[in-house]
Amino acid sequence: FIAGYIDAIAGGGGMIQAPMLLLSGLPPIIVLATNKLASMAGTITATYKYAKHKKISWKIAIVAIIPCIVASYFGSSLIMFVDEDIINWLILISIPVAMVMLLKKRKETDMKTEVLTNKTIVLSTAPIGFYDGLIGPGTGTYFAISMNRYLGIDFLKATATAKVLNLGTNFGSFVAFLFAGKIFWILALPMAGANTLGGYVGSHFAIKGGEEFIKKFIIIMLVFMLGANMGKLLFT
Repeated sequence: FIAGYIDAIAGGGGMIQAPMLLLSGLPPIIVLATNKLASMAGTITATYKYAKHKKISWKIAIVAIIPCIVASYFGSSLIMFVDEDIINWLILISIPVAMVMLLKKRKETDMKTEVLTNKTIVLSTAPIGFYDGLIGPGTGTYFAISMNRYLGIDFLKATATAKVLNLGTNFGSFVAFLFAGKIFWILALPMAGANTLGGYVGSHFAIKGGEEFIKKFIIIMLVFMLGANMGKLLFT
């Protein structure tokens, strides 16, 4: 529930769910697969809530969704052959980069949504879709930061649009893991129910709190993600 709540506001719910699954003793690849199904359920609810309140930029979502799904599928197919230590370092490096992007003041001359090219939209989102399939935690956060920075939309609309893309990347990844038989259904289904409820509540507070509330939440999640990954590298 907490992961779904946080993910709906700032992304990064996987940073809560994945460690809990690892503590249960499941192999890392099973953890990633099971986490995808639970996350997908919460994202569906959050997407519905944002769409109902007209917060989603459908121009961006429609252009980016297919490239993100394809990128995510290939990322999940590749992860089965990548060393875990390399993955940990990639996550660690990506977090401070995202923090710099978030905190750096965006110029007023940035591009507006109505003049964006399809190429710009895809280049700003598809690599994050690949990351979601490859690793996953923090994807919603990275989507929101990237769209705010490079596509010029505010954090509320970026977070809402990120849910649509995250739903697509979760689906692409889910299909890859499903065909590989990596999902632990006994845990995945009740987690999906709790994540759904958390996503509904979280999106409600995000819409009510607005851009500044979301931005603060994203900063908190990035700091948490950085600390969690540094601790993992130091003590394992």
